[in-house]
Amino acid sequence: MDINMGIPAFRIQLCSSRLPIAATILSLLLFPFAAMAEAAGTPALEQIPQLSATFYGYASIAIFVLAYALVPLENNIHLLKSKPVLFAAGIIWILVALAFNDVGASEQAHYAIRHAIIEYAELFLFLLVAMTYINALEDRNVFQALRAYLVSRGYSLKKVFWVTGALSFTISPIADNLTTALLMGAVVMAVGGKDIKFVSIACVNVVIAANAGGAFSPFGDITTLMVWQKGKVEFLQFLPLFVPSLVNWLVPAVLMHFALPDGIPQATKEKARMKLGAKVMMVLFLATIVTAVSFHSFLHLPPAAGMMFGLGYLGLYSFYLKRVEGRTVMADSIFGGRSEAHKNPLSVLQSYGQDIGEHLNDQPYPAFMLNTDHEVTHWNAALEELTGIKASDMIGTKNHWQAFYKDERPTLADVMLDDESGVGVRQHYGGLYRDNPIQGKAYDAANYFENIGQSGAYLMFSAAPVTNNNGETVGSVELFEDMTDERADVKEFDVMERVSRAEWDTLLFFYGVIMCVAGLSQFGYMAMISELMYSDLGPIWANALVGVLSAIVDNIPVMFAVLTMDPVMPVEQWQLVTLTAGVGGSMLAIGSAAGVALLGTARGVYTFASHLKWTPAIALGYAASIGVHLLINGSGL
Repeated sequence: MDINMGIPAFRIQLCSSRLPIAATILSLLLFPFAAMAEAAGTPALEQIPQLSATFYGYASIAIFVLAYALVPLENNIHLLKSKPVLFAAGIIWILVALAFNDVGASEQAHYAIRHAIIEYAELFLFLLVAMTYINALEDRNVFQALRAYLVSRGYSLKKVFWVTGALSFTISPIADNLTTALLMGAVVMAVGGKDIKFVSIACVNVVIAANAGGAFSPFGDITTLMVWQKGKVEFLQFLPLFVPSLVNWLVPAVLMHFALPDGIPQATKEKARMKLGAKVMMVLFLATIVTAVSFHSFLHLPPAAGMMFGLGYLGLYSFYLKRVEGRTVMADSIFGGRSEAHKNPLSVLQSYGQDIGEHLNDQPYPAFMLNTDHEVTHWNAALEELTGIKASDMIGTKNHWQAFYKDERPTLADVMLDDESGVGVRQHYGGLYRDNPIQGKAYDAANYFENIGQSGAYLMFSAAPVTNNNGETVGSVELFEDMTDERADVKEFDVMERVSRAEWDTLLFFYGVIMCVAGLSQFGYMAMISELMYSDLGPIWANALVGVLSAIVDNIPVMFAVLTMDPVMPVEQWQLVTLTAGVGGSMLAIGSAAGVALLGTARGVYTFASHLKWTPAIALGYAASIGVHLLINGSGL
């Protein structure tokens, strides 16, 4: 039997005693909420004597408050936030077991902790897959490419303010508010530079927009994910929160706009290009989200199962990347391996003009030269050593491709003769080439050649046209650099490595919080809190208070508490509490993961005080978003 079936009777029993009520109020002052879903298939709670006024209950509250008080001090005392809550969770469950053993219900603790672990497992698997995809996209330079694009546009400061805010609002529903805030915060700091006023205001804007954008999507925030997985709000029922969330961002953004400095900062020349597989991985991530939704909506299976299925998509695709390329970051690692002593050997050859061929044998790099008929005119000694093919067998022929490929195809030198527009090099070398910095048309490319040496070789090769004194093309030259040794130290893309780079401290922190509040819920405090809030204040005021508390404490334990109390509310009120828990944290810099992250990356510029200055404007947006929700979606009461 679901434990919630016993809650009404238990509420009456608890509320008949003033001591438990006093303990509840004290626990609210020390820590507003402490809860988690109670165990299914356990004895009805009304059959167990109340435990809220016992030593075990008071001790558990004190331990949790002390442990959670260390979480905001993580950066000051250098204690990872997961450690104190993990320790507290263990102590609390010892106290739970002892309490139930004293009243002759020892099995209650067993069933309760098992159910809590199952609850956490679903959340853990879902987040693990999402974090793995985000890490994979980061590895593919998706976020770096977006950042480079924005900082090189030459936008005015006010335009950057609105662009970064709009992108934060639109990206966070998919990539989560924390990742989005870090990305857009980096853009703000790169563009704003030493303009402290702009960076400070723009960071506030990014935090608000990221939190607001995450509120209308199950994937935008941990709290929205929890509400969706609990079935309180279905996937499509999050969409009506779009307009209230937009209002939540726009109201303070408009007010902050008038405080922005004028000016157009100088555009940077930062460049970043997405690596091979980036677009496919973005599609796979979206497909994984669709799979998770389908598992939940049509198959009535946990969304986490759909996400794990989606992790299989990424795993198979990573195997494909290895088979096709032999690595996912090969070209980049090879390009990065060129020594500073010989940064651009092609420039040395170019200095000889049309007499390049006469100097090829003097060069340490393997090289050959073609005439305009694609016939080999020069094949130096270094290339003989690399390929094992004598110059006498190549000069005067068009068989130079045989040294590198199994099937006939143009070499980079051939491409330079046939096409100066760059279409040919893109066609034959895809994402494995780059422009060579010498004057005129020239390219670098990189690839793995299984025909070279005993076990293949990773080569970087460069080609350029050869011109006479009149500027006419008389041939082309191509030289090679063996980068096999440099390449040996580069790790290939591995989906398991992406999994290992998940934010494990955060995942373990979630475990500690869930287990702590699951243990505290066994003492019965949630029934009293539910009675005080949702019966006395009413759902609208209670749900509005949830957002305020999430700015002070944290929206995760607050939402755990609401889901545990499981007040009888229509979907409109569940939408409201989802909205308030998601955006309420924007009122303080420490009220959301997005704000805390930017406090670290923009240290000394974006501060608690600089954010607090705009709290009245943010609170106005918070109130407006609640009003808009009640106006367009109704209260359901």
